[in-house]
Amino acid sequence: MRCHCYETETEFVLCVEDVPPADEDNLRHAWFQPSDRGYVKAYPRDMEGAGVTEADKQAVSRNFARLGPAMFEGVSDWSEALASIAERFRDNGVEWYIIGSASEAVLGVNVRPHDLDIIVRPEDFFRVRDLFADCVVEPFVDNRGTWLVRYFGRLCVGGAMVDIAADEKMNPDRHPYDRVSWHGFDVLIEPLQARYRVEIERGREDRVRAIEAYMNGSPVVSWNGSDE
Repeated sequence: MRCHCYETETEFVLCVEDVPPADEDNLRHAWFQPSDRGYVKAYPRDMEGAGVTEADKQAVSRNFARLGPAMFEGVSDWSEALASIAERFRDNGVEWYIIGSASEAVLGVNVRPHDLDIIVRPEDFFRVRDLFADCVVEPFVDNRGTWLVRYFGRLCVGGAMVDIAADEKMNPDRHPYDRVSWHGFDVLIEPLQARYRVEIERGREDRVRAIEAYMNGSPVVSWNGSDE
């Protein structure tokens, strides 16, 4: 597998060539599209207005070539990656929240996350990019209302794909989270019942069964952004 970036007159393109058939689902899950060159994902070439400089694109190109193959193989230990992220966030005062299937996994539900979906506050978004400068494999972009969340970027930490997003609507005063203890870290996750409904709606029967099997799980404490 070969990962590289190139530019056209209008686009900055991430390209993955020589993809083993067993890894193709991982590329699709990461929103890469099949093309005559392999799998590609395109961004606008000029992203200065979205917070992405030429230096940022050069860093992405280097990191994507170096880290992409292991990331798309999908064999990393998600828990080691998450612990590394949690430690760096704690040491640098970054408030963060876990969403997606990783919310289930940290509780002990028998699922293996495809990636780690992490929310931070908008004011910390570009600071996270700088804290993980050697791990940035896709641009950290200010979408300015053109996508599902305002801010989005992607890291590869310890071989794990890590999606970083930020939006006021995802802050804890507007979105529910539960506080749990995981590997010595105090973390905030999406409520299990919310995840259960999502998995049912998406028809993921294996994950629905895994959550149901866990229903004897540890209690969690709902949190709305206040410690009072």
